[in-house]
Amino acid sequence: MFFKKNANIWVPILVILVMVGLTMLNLELDKRVVLEDQFAIRWNAARSWMKEGWSPYSEETRQSALELLDANNSLPNEREQGYFLDPAWFVYLFIPISFVAYPIAKAIWMMLTQLSIVASFLLGIKLSGLKLNGFEIFISCLLGVLFYFSVRASLSASMLPFFVMLTLLAIQLAMSGQGNQAGLLLLFALWINPVAIFVGVFLLIYLGSKRDNSLGRILLIGFAFLLVTTLILFPNWIQEWFSSLVRLDPGLDWLDTPFMGVARAFPGAYVQVAIALHLLSFIMLLVEWYGLGNRNNRGVHWKLMLTLVVSYFFTPYSDGALLLFILPAYYSIFKYAAEKWPVSGKILLWISFQAIGILSWRLVPDPLDGFPKEHAVIFLLVPIVVFLGLQYFRWWAIASPRALVESKE
Repeated sequence: MFFKKNANIWVPILVILVMVGLTMLNLELDKRVVLEDQFAIRWNAARSWMKEGWSPYSEETRQSALELLDANNSLPNEREQGYFLDPAWFVYLFIPISFVAYPIAKAIWMMLTQLSIVASFLLGIKLSGLKLNGFEIFISCLLGVLFYFSVRASLSASMLPFFVMLTLLAIQLAMSGQGNQAGLLLLFALWINPVAIFVGVFLLIYLGSKRDNSLGRILLIGFAFLLVTTLILFPNWIQEWFSSLVRLDPGLDWLDTPFMGVARAFPGAYVQVAIALHLLSFIMLLVEWYGLGNRNNRGVHWKLMLTLVVSYFFTPYSDGALLLFILPAYYSIFKYAAEKWPVSGKILLWISFQAIGILSWRLVPDPLDGFPKEHAVIFLLVPIVVFLGLQYFRWWAIASPRALVESKE
């Protein structure tokens, strides 16, 4: 009774203590683990611009980033190699933290990454509609943070969990009719998490069917504002940005979508299979989106989950952290299973959850030695199984008599 009455006092204190504790822990972990650093380049770009007036895309800024990485016993991201490859307005996000000393700033971002992973699991459960009690939700988040791809994302201060969280939160807001807020979140999430474009299109269609154009309006206004302000502050940033991209990746060798990973199983027809998989999946999405506004809530939910899974396969770079993106679809399978088989559905959920966690570690040879990239089985097999699971429950989710009754309620 005491804790309920004083929750407004002890909950914020507990959250602050957790954040401070994680930051202190991350400071120690960063000293002991040599791993690629996805934060240094962006922190350095903001700090160099604020202190020296250097363009984020200049060679001086790149050299400064490499020196920063070397001084802190970290490695550059294998694709970026010290270059700042984001649109110039991303500097805005890192200006506040650029005033903090680098080791502490990185530890804070690692903490934010960890909290983003927890938030992604919470949002995944909420968006799926799966009924879990408080203890089950706590265990899901705790174990999820300990998955190999979660640990690796935390130690490398990855950008992906934060922007996946923004995407999932944007979905939650848009589905509850808050298009303006959802648009602001998607505006930034789109650039680090490119597959969010499919989510954006889905939400535009869904809200448009309800005569709500707030999401599209905010996206257009926000994009125009960011473009104009960055052109004022960084007059030549578009040319410099493209120059950096072309200098680093003159071709399309950097593309490595999960579908391309599947196509590698057919080396003799790799290109044809890769193109066919992308094309057929895109057509599938168009077919599923047709008539979206005429579906009941349950049907819209299933199509949203399918959109998340299919769009995951279009990710331009395979990264285990992006499995967070399909968490709502993963939990949705067990929501449908629990409706049909209440006990068996829960048992299957926990068996599969633990299996993913164990396999994520066991499939990586000597994972603690430099934390190598996740095994392809994890970021290919899991989404394929989730996709097949959604197809298995399609009729139950969209057209079964019980489903129709529940959607009316």
